[in-house]
Formats: sequence, structure tokens, C-alpha cells
Amino acid sequence: MSSTNTVASAILQLQVISQDISIALGFTLLISGTIGNWKHNASSLYVFVKSLFDLFVLIIGVTNQITRLGFNIDLTAQSRVWCKLAISLINITFLNSLTCMCLQSIDAYFCSSRSPTWRQKSNVRMARYYIVGFLFLWICHVMPYSILYDLLTKGSISICTTINPNFVRYNTYFINLCLYAVIPIIIVSVFSFLTYRNLQTLTTQDRHSLSTLTRQMISLALLQVITLLVFQVPYAIVQIYTLVTMNLAKSTYRQAQEQVVSYFFHGYVYGTFTMNKYISMILILFILKAFFISQCSTQTHATYEAFGEQDETAYIDSFSTLIKDSYSAPLPQDLAATCKNQNQVTVTTTKSITSSMLSSELQIFCGTDTICIIPTGFTVTMNSNLNVAALVVSGSLIWNDASQSSNNQWLCAGYIAVDGGQFNMNLINKQGYIYIKNNGLKHPTIYTRALASCNAGKIYVSGRYLARTWSLLANKATYGMTSISLSHKPEDMGWKVGDRIVIAPTVTGSSGTAEDFTIGGFEDNNTIKLLNKDGTSTGFISSYFQSRTVFTGANMSALIQAEVINLARNIIITGDDFQHVNCVNDVAGGRPPDHIQADHCSCWNSIQRTKCTLGLHTAAVGPGSVLSLQYTRIEKCGQRGILGKYCVHLHLVKKCPDCKIIGNAFEYGHQRGTTIHGTHLSTVENNVYNDIRGATIYVEDGNEMYNRIFHNVAICPWAKSGEKRGCTIPGTDNGQADTTLNQAGLWGLSFTNYAIGNRFANNYNGMLYQEQGFGGGRGHVDGLECPSLQQMGRLEGNTFHGCGRFGTYVLASVFPKRTDRSIDKNGLPTLSTCREWTATGEDNGLPATFMNNIDYDNVFVGQYGAGDLQYRHHTSINNNNLIYWKETKNFQDGCSAHIADSFYDTGNLGLPGGHGAFILENMVFNNRVHFESSHHCDAGVTGVLCMPTYVFINMKWTGVVPDDASLLQWGPNNGAMFTLGPDDEQNLNGNKLFPAGFNSIVHPYWSYLLALDNGASCFSSNAVATLLGQDPPRFAQKYNGGAIFCKRPVRRLEIFSFNQNAGNRQNMQLELWQFGNRISSVTLNFFQIGDTRKQGYSATVIPGLDHQYRLSMVGGGNVSPDWIIEFSDPVFGNRWKRDEIDLVVAGRNCPYPVHSQHDRRYIWSGDNYLTVKGRGACTAFPDMSPINCKSQPKLTNVEHCPEQCLNGCRNGYCDCATGECLCNAGFSGVNCSIDTCGAARCVNGICAAQYLGGDLPVTNKPCVCMDGWYGDRCDTRTPPPPVPDPAPTCFNGWYYYIDSDIGGGQVSSTLTSDAVGCGIVCNANAACTSWVYWAYNCYLKTGTQLMPKPGVIAGIKCSAGTNSSTIAPTTAAPITTSCDGKCHGQYPYGCYSGFQHGYCNEGGGCAYSAINDPNWCCFKGCDEQPSGTNPPVSTNAPTTVTQPPVTASCDGKCKGQYPYGCNASFQTGSCNAGGGCYYSATNDPNWCCFKGC
Repeated sequence: MSSTNTVASAILQLQVISQDISIALGFTLLISGTIGNWKHNASSLYVFVKSLFDLFVLIIGVTNQITRLGFNIDLTAQSRVWCKLAISLINITFLNSLTCMCLQSIDAYFCSSRSPTWRQKSNVRMARYYIVGFLFLWICHVMPYSILYDLLTKGSISICTTINPNFVRYNTYFINLCLYAVIPIIIVSVFSFLTYRNLQTLTTQDRHSLSTLTRQMISLALLQVITLLVFQVPYAIVQIYTLVTMNLAKSTYRQAQEQVVSYFFHGYVYGTFTMNKYISMILILFILKAFFISQCSTQTHATYEAFGEQDETAYIDSFSTLIKDSYSAPLPQDLAATCKNQNQVTVTTTKSITSSMLSSELQIFCGTDTICIIPTGFTVTMNSNLNVAALVVSGSLIWNDASQSSNNQWLCAGYIAVDGGQFNMNLINKQGYIYIKNNGLKHPTIYTRALASCNAGKIYVSGRYLARTWSLLANKATYGMTSISLSHKPEDMGWKVGDRIVIAPTVTGSSGTAEDFTIGGFEDNNTIKLLNKDGTSTGFISSYFQSRTVFTGANMSALIQAEVINLARNIIITGDDFQHVNCVNDVAGGRPPDHIQADHCSCWNSIQRTKCTLGLHTAAVGPGSVLSLQYTRIEKCGQRGILGKYCVHLHLVKKCPDCKIIGNAFEYGHQRGTTIHGTHLSTVENNVYNDIRGATIYVEDGNEMYNRIFHNVAICPWAKSGEKRGCTIPGTDNGQADTTLNQAGLWGLSFTNYAIGNRFANNYNGMLYQEQGFGGGRGHVDGLECPSLQQMGRLEGNTFHGCGRFGTYVLASVFPKRTDRSIDKNGLPTLSTCREWTATGEDNGLPATFMNNIDYDNVFVGQYGAGDLQYRHHTSINNNNLIYWKETKNFQDGCSAHIADSFYDTGNLGLPGGHGAFILENMVFNNRVHFESSHHCDAGVTGVLCMPTYVFINMKWTGVVPDDASLLQWGPNNGAMFTLGPDDEQNLNGNKLFPAGFNSIVHPYWSYLLALDNGASCFSSNAVATLLGQDPPRFAQKYNGGAIFCKRPVRRLEIFSFNQNAGNRQNMQLELWQFGNRISSVTLNFFQIGDTRKQGYSATVIPGLDHQYRLSMVGGGNVSPDWIIEFSDPVFGNRWKRDEIDLVVAGRNCPYPVHSQHDRRYIWSGDNYLTVKGRGACTAFPDMSPINCKSQPKLTNVEHCPEQCLNGCRNGYCDCATGECLCNAGFSGVNCSIDTCGAARCVNGICAAQYLGGDLPVTNKPCVCMDGWYGDRCDTRTPPPPVPDPAPTCFNGWYYYIDSDIGGGQVSSTLTSDAVGCGIVCNANAACTSWVYWAYNCYLKTGTQLMPKPGVIAGIKCSAGTNSSTIAPTTAAPITTSCDGKCHGQYPYGCYSGFQHGYCNEGGGCAYSAINDPNWCCFKGCDEQPSGTNPPVSTNAPTTVTQPPVTASCDGKCKGQYPYGCNASFQTGSCNAGGGCYYSATNDPNWCCFKGC
């Protein structure tokens, strides 16, 4: 017995040592590491609270164990009070510690999810509730201990125990086994596994969007699995063993052995609480290390979490960081001295003038501390500066060049309320300032710090006209450059020396940072010389900005060019700096009413709003009021947390064609840019937005109609994971639009507006139409709208790029229908007209199309559920998901394609899981494209039996696709089928997806089709691979493990059941008969989406009457007469020839044949489906009405009412909403008479100006040429002599190379936020002389051998100092185009033209060192002697190259013999069967290494 105690005591004493170390060191680190984070991070709060409970567990539990086992002193037996208290405290702390561990594991799962909906479940507010709630639960749970535990004395021995047999069993079986062991082990293990699985699905970009703290907390949660496995699992095994063997007869020796084990593991289990401290300490040390390194570095590379709705504290705490680079225009000295941040005391004195006067007289009359009123009938003319406490205009104020006596003039007031009057300001040649002071004055309608009209007041402010407020980069701009060239001539646009410009980032996933400069001068070729943003010295480009164009199809092009915006204006609306004000606790909980939120800063507990952030705001309030701002600058605007206070707000104005927000520059805003609210027919055009937090353009309630949002550019200048947290902002009334949930460039609830030619860069979402969460409208029309059924307006010619989530995004169930909404009804429908079906059950859909939009470098593009919505002329390039679509339907018109005439390049297509035939028509797929079938089907309630038919009409696939590239992914329920349209079924030549001769691909589950036509129609993937001479396993892998390939078309057969559940469901049987015999059969398994009515069975069938299908329940039972059977889709009969099958259904009398035009009434119309039982095929209901698609025009997005435009519309159309002529794309001016595309005179291409707006033609690269055509007009087949890429610039000590890798010599790797940071890290490492930056990874190297690799940036050391720039000392290599016909395509033959030498071969290989191999053709640097290195090399340190070994093991795997058409002079070399060459080490099995292996 003593030895047993000794063992246990020794264990516990060791743990006491650990305890002392843990308490002394652990809590010092723990508190320092988490004290500032538990306010913002739920996991860190769990860690901190758990550590407190661990401390009590160790102090109370371990101390008591030591004294009892080591010294035979049971502290709980010394006092009746301590007996009851100690056992209760031990259980409370033990259970709460384990609870925090479980909660942290669950929180880690939420944090690691790609879904914002799941991520937002991780928040500190809920964590506090959980901690307090479980603490209360466990306190209640242990109350029986204080009652049932007591001192039991037997002789001289007292012990603290209970003799209640029921409680003993409860304690033994449930508490000791379940609560202490099994339940936490299961929870932590399961959620750690789910977290690990989440991490595997995250892209590199997703991982780096997580903050450092979040990543560390996720790591901690995963490490807890190890702690549990090591300490809790043995304890659980001992407990189970004890329970299982407790009734067995045991010898004394065995009992002693078991007692040793029991004592050991009862002490051993406390290791859970000690080890978790060490794990926390290690992680916190990493956090502290990262913190100190970042503080000492010249540049911080930390990542941050963008603001969620509840992150106000983090926003306030980091406010100085958020605004440190925000720009406000310099003020005249007298204005700054007189008005800026004076914080005058609130006054109540008012004075009204009694006659018209000059502003100089008004200043004398009112002074500076009076609310000055201009009554109706009187006019004030602005001839001098005016500074009043506030200004109310019920008469009129006139301010123009003639009235203004000086070059600079200003008006300064706490608010300017145009209350029924008129404010007219028009300056062309002079500078004017409207300065809104923060002096505490509050108007009853427009509130504080405002320039606004009310009670039918009208504000007209117009500055110097600019022909264009923005342009595009005509040529790429990269590190060290001091000038840029634009598409338009800057002088013609009205730009001036000294103007401030901003270049938009062109990187992926909201990870870019814009750069701002001052115009220093103009040169030829639309070139701007750059000064820094203060205009005091030369400006250097310090990043990389794209400029390239892609011809993507007829009337289609993608202008992948950085936007350049001009932010200088001669009228500036500005004001005092932002101020944080405390909120008023108006309501105890929940959301404060809107009228209170609009009046003042009101606390909102659920989003933790305790303060508001106030700048100025402008508005038109109420019907009849007008706000027209043209060519002005609005800055320091928005009042975060106060409803309705935005940079511009058109508030419940109803019809307002005079509300024109045109040509303005918006910058430095903290609650949205331009808000259209309850207003129709306004114009928001040619504005530029920079550094606006929240949604940039916001369409608020859902009833807004026919507002024109044309040709605006909105730039989020900050990286979402950077210290500025992107353009997110917390504490507003709509977290979806403004925070990390879904901040958007354009956010709209109403779909019936025009958005044409806009460009949104680097926002979290480009455009978000969101019905989800606002199904009845919001605000003033809540419950009066049906947004999901609204008619679609025009969404055309917009560009969304670099978004961290979606470019184009429709977060809704959007199924537009015919309703009676109109402007005359204030955009509100009669709710009874919001219906999915006509009175006879026909589809009430109203088809619409998104046209000519461009998405590139986003994560997603698309929507959730949407039907009767077409993407036409859509260009989607380099998006993770080229299209993202969950649910859809057949078009109401019976003809249209879902995606038509579009170009998709490099990415995944997440295709919907039903309903019906999803048609992709006239599509060009370029490079590596992947098809994900039944995307998101059976996730929650999404999808429709997961059996769609994907129909490809006139499909083309161009570009390069690796032989082993995965082509498709199967969805659930063995569903989805890929088939070519009827006109393409012969497929003689094949394409990347469909092998020649095959027109259909289905899931391998449908192998019953192999028996059809004696095996001559359908084949397994192995058989097809053999036929094509390919390796069967590798071929099958391209098709997600295998497929069935058919030479006949395939269609869906679906049976929708009712009222089946887990208890009564049964499967169906489908038999295939041919030649009078049953040749095969297949089981149709019951399938249900969530708990919805979407339940039933589905099958892939082949139409035709030369075989028969027999359908029954398994065992031959009848099919219920209520169930709905659908075969194929009506579009096949409407467009081509109807599909027919011979179908026999048990219990039904099916007509012969069953065809695709059968009854579809009441079956599917979007969110309303299967409302009437017993419809569909094999019923007595009549067929659908015939539709002749050949006579139907293609879908259009315009409402043309020619009868309203009496003089007709040339180059445009008559807009039904206004009776005005709206110009077609590329036309502008009075009567659409200016043809900017005609000026380009493109012959074999498309004009670049088509969707750029304005009257000016593009003069630098005006045309985007079709492949094989060249010249400014695309009128020649002869390519111009290639201009050599400029020599790289030595900038900040580095030569930067775009799309370039460096072979060999790797020193180490680390993470950095950008390429500039990679150079800084390299500078800190003495061994590093070069680096490669890709996807946040910085690879430090010593090599200098460059090789092309798209998307990669490389740097080689040079000698220029910080903030200096020199051109690399190299001579451009001569160029030849003599390789036409010898290599692929035309110059540069698929190779990189930026190196000194360039060689190509017929197999598509490229080499960049001078060689004499006759298999290679030289296209650049051909008359130079071979040199040791291609790029300019640092002369600071010589490079020694060791010749690597050579192997000839690639014979038979690559073309020819060594060096297999490749360049053998590189350090390493690999080749592939297609003739490709690669010159970096690779583990890809498709490449064979022939040198340096």
C-alpha cells in the first residue's frame, strides 16, 4: 500500500513542480498574450478562462491528492465544510475547464470554415454567454455534492464520501466516465477532425485571410487532441475496465496491482491541465515573437481580420492606423485657421435676413455664432467667404465664377439646410470649399454636420467639367517605374499637372493595395510623369499593375487593365475630422428603431455598438427635394452607426430625375459612399470612389426603380488582410453590406435598376444583389416588397476584379416574375401579383439577362438560387469559381440558355443541382477548366434531386490543358449528366471533355446503360481509354474516378414523391428492355434534400423508341398516383425535336410515347414547387403549349418602348421608364450622335471604348484584336516588330521580374504580404541574393537563372538604395520573327519575351540561353554570343555554378532523345510527353527529370 501511495505521490509531486512552473511562467505569458485579445477573439477568451480553471484544478485537486496519498493527510476529512466545498469546487473547475476545451474546438471549426455564415458564429459575445451559461449549469449540477457528501466517521478514521447508492452510480457511470472522459474526447476529436478537413479545403489566400491569432488558436485546438489522447484516453480506459470488472472475484495481489494503476491514472489525468498550459505558453511565445519582430522590422507583414459587425472595439482601437494614409485635400490657410476643428459651443440664436444681400453683408449681419436664415423670396450672392454657425436656405443662394471675388472662396457652417429653397453653386475657373463644422448644431430634419435639402429644397453644385474622371493603364506598370501611360489622352480628359491620381490594385482576392501619386507632367503616348502623393519628389511604382486585353468573342473583350482615377476637383465639400461619440442606451436589448438610429448615436447591444464615428454627410430628404452634385470632391464623410448619414444620401425622394451625382470624387468615407433610398430615376454616373468604408454604392430598401448607375469606378485601396482591414466597417445597420460578411462595391436590394459600365476593384464583393435576409424588403417598405420576384434591370458591361469573395454576386433566390410594380406605385407591387404561377399553372417567370460583364481574379462568381436569369457575353477569367450556381430552373420562354456566348478561362464551374436542363450555348472554354456537377446539392436544403442535365451547344475548348487535369466532379445521388446539344451529337472531332464520337457522359452508377444496343452505344471509361490509347486509371481520374460514355444523348427521368420518411421510404426499380428481353436494370434509391418536399428518385435514360423502360417500386409495386414523373425537358422539343421514350409505369397508364413536352404545370417555378400532386408525365393533363424558338429573339435586358420617343432613337433605344433615348454601348452625346467605337475603326476586333463611357475615344491601343490580327485597327495579319520589354529597374535594391522564377539555390522560405516584403526579408539574410514571391510565400535564394512562371515575381539584388530607381545596365537583345512555322503560333511563340535570349521548338518548348541545337529556333538575341546568365546579375557577389549530373532516363517518356527538345544548359531540366520543358525541380509525375535529378 505504501508503495502505491509512493508512486502516486511521486507523480503528483512532479505535477506540483509543473504546476509551479505553469503558474509562475504560464500566467505571465498567458495574460500578456491574451489580455488584449479576448475582447476580439473567442478562442483566446476560452483559452484564458480555461487557464483560470486549470489553475484551480491544480491547486485544489493536485494539492489534496498529494497530502492524501503522500502524507496520509486527507484535507477533506478535516472539516465538514471543506468536505462539501472542496468536492464541489473540484468538480466545477474540472468540468468548466473541459467545457472551455470543447468550446474552443468548436470555435476553431467555425473560424476555419470558408463560409462567412459559419465564421460569424465565432464571436466574443456568444463566447461570454456560453462560458457564463455553462458555469451556471455546472454549479447547479454539483449542488447535490454539497448535500450528499459528508464526513463519515468509523472509529478514529473520517472520510469525505457519500453513501447514497443512486448518486454513487450516477457519479461512477456518468460523471467520471462520460463527463470527464468520453464526451470531451468525442467533441474535441470530432471538431478537430472537421477543423482539419476545413483547413484542407482552404486556398492559400483563405489561409492568409485568417489573422495570426486565429491561426494560432486553431493550432491550439488541434494540439488539444494530442493532450486528450495522452491523458484522458488512458483514464477513460481505466474507468471502463474498473466498471466492467467490478463484480469479478479478484485476488489480493490483483487488487493491489489495480490500485497502483488506478492511483497512477487518477493523478496522471491532471496532466491534461498542466500540458494545456505548456501548449498555450508555446503558442503565446510564437505570438509574442511575431509581435516583437513586426515591431522591429522596417515593414509589418502581419495579417488582420477584416471587421465583423461586432468589431467596433477593434475599429476604435485601430482608428489612427486606419486613417493614417487617408487623404484629405489641403485647405486655404484662412479657412483652416477660421473653421477647422474649432469645436464651437452649441448656439441657439437665429437671425433671418429681410432683404437680398451679398455674403459679405450676411457675414456682418449674422456673425459667426448665429444660425443664419435666408427666408423665401430673398437671395444671397456669394462674393466672399462666409462663416456662420449654421445656414438655412429657404430662399436662394447663388455662387458662381462671376460672383466669387477671389480665386479661393469658402462657406463654413455646422450644417447647411436647404429647406424649401435653392442652393446654386457653379464654378468652372475658380476654387470653392464647402466646409461643414463639428459645432454640435442639429437641424430637426437633416441633423448634424450636413449639407442637405428638405421640404422640396434643391441643391445644385457643379464644378469644372472633366471629359473623363478615370481611364485605364495602356501598359503595365511595375516596380521602380516613374511614369504610366493611359488609354485616353490625359490633357483631353481635362486632367492637370498637380492633380492627384490613384491606381487600382490588380491582384487576386482583395489582397492588393492601391498607389496614389500627383501628376508631374505629360509626355507622348498618353504618358503621365509621376510625383509622390505630396507632389514633392519623383513618384515610384512600388507594386505591379496589370494591363492586358483579351478578345473573348464576338462583341466581347476583357480589359484587364488597372483603373486610374483622378481625385482632384475645384469644388471641395469637406469638414472637421471624424469624431467618436458615445451612444445613448435607448433600448435595453435588440435593435433600436430606425427613427432613433437616424436621430442620434443609439446603442445596439447585439452588435456591440457603443460609439458612433461622425463626419459630414450630404442628402436630399423627402419628395420634391433635389441633390445634384457634379464634378465636386466629397471627403471625410459618413457617420458610422447613425442611420441615413452617408457621403451622399437620396432619402425617400421618390421620383427624382434631377438628382444627378455625376463626375464626383469620393474619398475618405466611414459609412458608405452613395446611397439610393426610396428614390427612382436618379443618375449616379462617372464618379470615382477611393477609401470608402462599407458599401460604396448602396441601393437600400428594395423598392428603388430605374436609377442609372453608369460608368463609376470604385476602388478599395487596402488589402483585406492588411492593417487597414480592407474597406470593412463595423457597427452599421447592415453588416451584410459593410463588414467582412459581404462588404460590396455595389450592394442592392432592388433588382430593377441600371448598372452599366462600372468597374469595382479589390472590394470583398464586386456587386452584391441580396434578397437573402430581406425577403419582404427592408426599412420603410419591410413586408411590402417581393425582392426575389422582381423584374431585373440592366446589369451590363461591368467589370469586377480582385475580389476576396464574389465579383458578380446574387445572394438570393432570384426568380423574376411578372408583377405590377411601377414607379407610380413607388416601386411597390400589389402583393397578390407576386406569384410563381399564372391562374392556369403556367410559369409566371420574366426572363432576364446579365450582359457583357467581366469577372477576373475573384474567388467566386455567380449566385445561389436563380432562374430565368441568363449570363450572356460573360467573360470569367482566373476566378477560383468561374461560375457558382446552386439551383435554377428551365426558362419560362422555353428556349433560352443559362449561359450563352461567353468565355470562361482557368477555373471551376460550380454548376447547379437542378432543376431541369442547364444549357451552356456558344461557350469558349480556355485553358484549365473544371466542371463541378450538382454544386452544393444536398447541402442543407439546396438542390433538386441532384440530377440536372448539362447541355453544351456549340462548345469550344482552346488553350492548354495538362493531360492529367481533372475535368469534372460528380455530385451526390449519382447525379448529373453531360450531353451535347442535338446539333452537335455527332462530335466527329471531339474536345477536351467529350472524346470524338461520344456525345454524353454520365456517372458510372448508370452502368445498366452499357447493355443497350448490344454494348455499341455506351462504354465504360476503361473501354474508352483503351480505344484512345490512354492509360485507363489516369483517364478515369480525369472523370472523378470514372464515367460512362455514350454515343447517344442522355436525359433525366425524375419521380417526385410525397410524404415519405425514414420509416416508410422504399426504393424503385428501373428495367431496360430491348429486342423483347430485359437486358439490364438499376435500383433508384430514395433521395431527399434536407427536410424539404424535394424528395423522390432520379435516373439517367437514353431517349428513343427502340428500347423500353419499365418503372416500378422494388418488388414490382405500383407507383403512387400522387407522385410526379418528369422526363427530359420541353426546351428540346421547342428548339429541336421532342425527346421520346417508351415508358411503362406500374399502376399508371402512360401514353405511347412519353415525350418531353408533357405537362409541367405547378411543378417547378423557383422557390415555389410541387404545389399540386399528380401532375407531370403519365397523367391525363394536356401537354405544354408549343413554342417555336426559331421565331423568338434572343433575350435582351432593355425595355424598349418606341411609341414613347416620337422622334425615334438612333444608336439607342427608347427607355420605357422615362420615355428618353438611352444610348447603346459605345455611343454618347446628344441624340447618341457620338460614336466612340466608330472612331477606333476596328476591322477585325472590338473597340476598347465600348463600355468605358464618355465622349472621348481611346487613343492608346483603341482596338482589341481577334487572334491572328494586329495593328491599331486590327487590319493586318503581319505582327508588328515586337518591342523588347524594358530593362528591369533597380528599385529599393532589387531588379524585379514579373512572371519569372529563379532556379536553384534556395536558402529558406517564409511568409510575406507582398513582393516588397520578400525583398526586405532577403536583405536581412546574409546568404540571400535573390528571392521568389508567389501566393504569400517568399523563397530566399542565391541563384540568378530566370525562367518563366506565370503569376510569380522574382527579385535579384542590385545596388540602388532605398527609394531610388535605376535602369539595369543591360542592352536589349535584337529580335527576330523568323520562327513562324517552326514553333507554335506567332511571336513570342508561347514563350517569355523579356529575357536576353529566346528559343522555341515545335513541341512548345522554350529556352532562354543561347544554344546551337538545330531543333531549336531563335526568336530573340540571335546575333549575340552565349552569355552565362540571361538577366542582369548583381555584381555584389559572384555566382558559382556546379554542373549537375545528367541522366538519359526519359527515353520513351519524352519526345526524341536527350535533351528531348529542351535546353540542356540549365541547372535542372524536365520534359513531358507533349514536348514541354521545365527548368525547376518538380515532383509532378507527368514530368520526367533528365538533368539535375
